[in-house]
Amino acid sequence: CDAALLIGIDDPRVHALAANFGKPCVLINCNDDAMRLDAVSPDHHAIGRFSAAYLVDQGHRDILTLICLRRTTLERRLHGIWESLAARRVEHDDSRHLIVTTGFTAEESREALAAHLKPLDRRHYPTAILAGGDFMAAGAITALHDAGLIVPGDISVMSMDSFNLATIQDIPLTAMPVPRDELGAEALRILQQRIASP
Repeated sequence: CDAALLIGIDDPRVHALAANFGKPCVLINCNDDAMRLDAVSPDHHAIGRFSAAYLVDQGHRDILTLICLRRTTLERRLHGIWESLAARRVEHDDSRHLIVTTGFTAEESREALAAHLKPLDRRHYPTAILAGGDFMAAGAITALHDAGLIVPGDISVMSMDSFNLATIQDIPLTAMPVPRDELGAEALRILQQRIASP
């Protein structure tokens, strides 16, 4: 091959192999911490910061973040959320306001949220759930419906990585879209530029 695109790979060993590959490589939705490779990625910290700010601006003060931290990009989103909440003087306590899953599936998210809500009195439920992606949001919505709650009437749900939840759930959902098509087009533009002019 003449070049490579690496999509969503956070492993520094893979980045080192790509940097020593001798051919152009561009990362999509991940970063090379050693800065040897070109990368195209949304600002994940800003995604978290903006999403939390949006919910606070809508009047929410008790926001539960449902997220998988398997990727560095999502850790950056979480730091953005914390920064935004702190700047707006919104209380954050991990035991009450954070659920970390091992994966991104709707089923795992449903189970994790159900387990979180089970011991709580309804007066202590969050007013909003900020989910790490659409599948996680779908799982949260199912868990809320299972608990007899109405979305968004009782609890609002927002996704930080939207592609089109309407195909999963017939529920209006506030979401932060990630521009996948634009990321791919820009990565190819950079790759073509590197091939033409190393």
